[in-house]
Amino acid sequence: MKKIYTLVAACAIAGTINAQTIINFENHALSGAESHDNGNDGIGAFDFNGTTFDYSYNMTGDYFSGFAISNHTDITTPGWMNQYSAYPGSGANGSSNFAIFYDFSNGGINTNSALVRIDSFALTNTTYTYLSMRDGDGYGKQFGSIYDGGGAVDGTNGEDFFSVWIFGENYNQTAIDSIEFFLADYRFANDSLDYIIDDWNLIDLTGFSFDVSSVRFAFTSSDVNSFGIKTPVYIALDNVSTQSVNGIDTHVVQDYDVYPNPVRDILNVSGGDGKIIITSATGQVITELSHHQFTSINVETIDSGVYFITLLTENSRSTKQFIK
Repeated sequence: MKKIYTLVAACAIAGTINAQTIINFENHALSGAESHDNGNDGIGAFDFNGTTFDYSYNMTGDYFSGFAISNHTDITTPGWMNQYSAYPGSGANGSSNFAIFYDFSNGGINTNSALVRIDSFALTNTTYTYLSMRDGDGYGKQFGSIYDGGGAVDGTNGEDFFSVWIFGENYNQTAIDSIEFFLADYRFANDSLDYIIDDWNLIDLTGFSFDVSSVRFAFTSSDVNSFGIKTPVYIALDNVSTQSVNGIDTHVVQDYDVYPNPVRDILNVSGGDGKIIITSATGQVITELSHHQFTSINVETIDSGVYFITLLTENSRSTKQFIK
């Protein structure tokens, strides 16, 4: 599956690392198969060893915003009644539980500690959002169509997109940076490159110039009206990776460029010094090689798809994504 991943960061801060924790939601008790917890206890956040996931629950309307925990697997039923399913049909790596996030501007993920940082998490579309974009639902449009959800020409010429902005902030709220991840993109000149995300993807926050203690989300879409976005503003998350940090040691990641992107045969890496590691979207190491300022890599023989390229130095790491 083809994806675009834009990282807005130039350097990284590394610390003396102790334990890594993966929050995979598996120890959150649900009522059984095909069930969810949307925060109707009214507490306001799910707590996983101090890292919290905000939510707001409306008892009168029985609806939530922010986070819910789910194990729903329905990938065929369209509409709002199926808002708790992740489109891959399971959690990351085939697990049972995962989190659903529905647009909630004032809430997100919080470590609540200067000594714990958020390194990464897995992200994908929900079934509700995926099917709305793929097929249209009478309100949200079918992506790639020149018509809106009501059947009127909408002026997009079918060049549709849906993205989530991921904002990372440090504990003292003195630094903030962002990643834009495209959950669907139909703006390519070559229509065969158009896509809607249908699998789990790693969002890496370690390229920011500070330790991320909180994460917030915002959505953008080509399908809007005067009231806002018509695309269902949901995402599914899993495997939130946190690290404990004892003492801070600042290291600068050397900036580098990766091009062309997408690539057909020769991938160029310009700038920086260190070791290059290319991995697949599933984490398989494709190649490792040393790098000094400029390297050309023949990727003609690898399968089409999304790959990560990491520049690793003695004291730092920076990761970018490219499409083959």
